[in-house]
Amino acid sequence: MPAPKGAASVRHIPASSLHVAKPTHWLVSRFHFSFADYYNPKNMNFGALRVLNDDLVKPRNGFGAHPHSNAEIFSYILSGELSHADSMGRVESLPRGCVQYMSAGTGVVHEEMNNGDATCRFLQVWMTPDARGHKPQYGSASYDKVDRHNQLLHLLGGTGAVPAGPNVKEGKCIKLHQDANVFVSESDAGVQHSITLGAGRQVYLTCAEGSLTVGTGETETQLKEQDAAELVAAKTPGYITLTAGPEGAHFMLIEMKAE
Repeated sequence: MPAPKGAASVRHIPASSLHVAKPTHWLVSRFHFSFADYYNPKNMNFGALRVLNDDLVKPRNGFGAHPHSNAEIFSYILSGELSHADSMGRVESLPRGCVQYMSAGTGVVHEEMNNGDATCRFLQVWMTPDARGHKPQYGSASYDKVDRHNQLLHLLGGTGAVPAGPNVKEGKCIKLHQDANVFVSESDAGVQHSITLGAGRQVYLTCAEGSLTVGTGETETQLKEQDAAELVAAKTPGYITLTAGPEGAHFMLIEMKAE
């Protein structure tokens, strides 16, 4: 489905502009927003999206027990295996293509570890909740490649409507305490997706692997591996198109209320 003229404005965020942190021998992180020792008052968030870190964790290492509160936190695994344990008694390990979610609410202590023999890469995402003081909860969903192959797999959904598109697939959708939707896709070269972008909505898109062309009807923006883009809807609803590059594309799309 073609994107109508003026469907969205686009800001391209090259991978080279992301802050790279190497706080210890076992971790390399690329911060999309201010985090830890990196502070940029002009790069604090994108609407409800507060943190997106692209983390590489060496084997037999990870983030030991630490507290969180009043945050919607999820991790999408790109390679290796990520193990989770928390103060609610949940212990779980998940491989590539799976998602772990925690609503920290009134407070929870957890750890995320790479207990395997291979490097683990995952996208760590934090969103502000719709209210403070939710009851803490944990969830996860396991998927095979076929679930996201050439489709927009709906991983997490919130309090609002789900954007429409011909390739949108409902997964074992985890509930977010926020008006937001999270999709992932692992698409072959040339595969094109389209998705609605309603008035008053915005999208944060990151290309984890491969390359991707983002179309709005007025412009086309090329995303290389680890690039990102911010898209903000025009005054009228429209569509955006996402076309996988020659090497295919593995990407995450976070749709939310514009702020």
